Amino acid sequence: MLSLFWNVVTVLSTAIEWIVLKLVLDEISNQKVNKIKINTSFIIAALIIIVLTIINFEMNLKLLIGIIISYIVYLYNYDVSLKKALFVILIYYLLLMGFDIIGISLVGFLNNTKDMSGIVGNNIYGLELIILSKFMLTLIVPIIKIFKIDLSNLKKDYMDLVIPISTNIISIVVIFGYILMDKDTSHIEHILIIVLSIVFLFSNISIIKVVGRLMNESKIEAENEIIKEKMDMQYKYYSRIQESQEKTRSLYHDMNNHILCIKSMYENNEATNDYIKDIEDKIKSCGNTFSTKNMILDVILEEEKSICEKNNIEFEVDLNFEKCSFIEATDLCSIFSNMLDNAIEACKKIENPDIKRKIKLRGAIVNKYFVIRCENTKVNPINIDKDNIITDKKDSFLHGIGISSIRNSVEKYNGNVEIKIEENRFVMIIYIPIDIN
Repeated sequence: MLSLFWNVVTVLSTAIEWIVLKLVLDEISNQKVNKIKINTSFIIAALIIIVLTIINFEMNLKLLIGIIISYIVYLYNYDVSLKKALFVILIYYLLLMGFDIIGISLVGFLNNTKDMSGIVGNNIYGLELIILSKFMLTLIVPIIKIFKIDLSNLKKDYMDLVIPISTNIISIVVIFGYILMDKDTSHIEHILIIVLSIVFLFSNISIIKVVGRLMNESKIEAENEIIKEKMDMQYKYYSRIQESQEKTRSLYHDMNNHILCIKSMYENNEATNDYIKDIEDKIKSCGNTFSTKNMILDVILEEEKSICEKNNIEFEVDLNFEKCSFIEATDLCSIFSNMLDNAIEACKKIENPDIKRKIKLRGAIVNKYFVIRCENTKVNPINIDKDNIITDKKDSFLHGIGISSIRNSVEKYNGNVEIKIEENRFVMIIYIPIDIN
């Protein structure tokens, strides 16, 4: 009966370890197979470790087998690189062992146990150890959820971090073995073991903090590089269009002059007049629709208007940008092209005939601020986390760049971006301080 009880405890303890591992991997990586395959592979892996535990397999070899199986399960079920998988699994086992050694130290200290090897046995101390260490292990999941740890942008640093992590694991194995061999542990030694365990815990926390900082730095660096490249591409693109339109405008004026001359020569010829009127109408359609007092902005609006017309989107603009001549052309391209591209993308998803595809762009001076308001209809759900839009597209990093690019450009001029979301409406409001004297 007692043997059955400890077998059940072993099953529950091992199950908790693998459930926590699965929850951690679900949080930081995307699944690439269905849930049935994932759950099956985790159950098989857990059963292997349970069997090894029940037959009292050598502890260090069981640890190595557990790491290898976890690594294979991670690679098979999740969209992850070889280096990232190794890094994550080592971090997990580092924490798992850290919690075990802290649990042993605390149980030994609280019960004043001299024979530390008895704590890992099938007795009341062993039960206390399992409860304490597994409780600490379960705290990993809410910590990851709270801090939203994302490893997607840490690439070249994986192998550099694997070395100190592996060293910590080996050190814990050595200390673990020393503790279990010591048959007569004094009260002072209990305190030293607890202190040493806490030092290892903080060492692990420091590694994780370094990882977090590296991830943030890598993400910011990559994001800024992409934003810069995108801004340069946008500026070059609209500059080429501006040059083309300037030539068109010159030709437009020349054609008007020619038509005036033809009219004066054939003013009484009805057929000629009809022909000339038809040409005038066609020429007028090539003329400028917008006059914002900024040539690049006029080009951007013309381009976006043509896209709107192709996609049956009503496009209203009321904007005079004369007071914002201090904004650099690259930033102007970044703000308006990204803002309107996002609005058009949202409108294109509208299939409901009761919801009109519409974009309104307004600009006005309010209390020494130039306020830009872009409003569009939508049907797709939008989530915001820490002022960032959570996109519904697969490549969330790249598609989130547009909003970041707008914010970066606006913040250069001490401005601010505000987003309002309703069921069928999305509004972006930009505030840029200006000198109106």
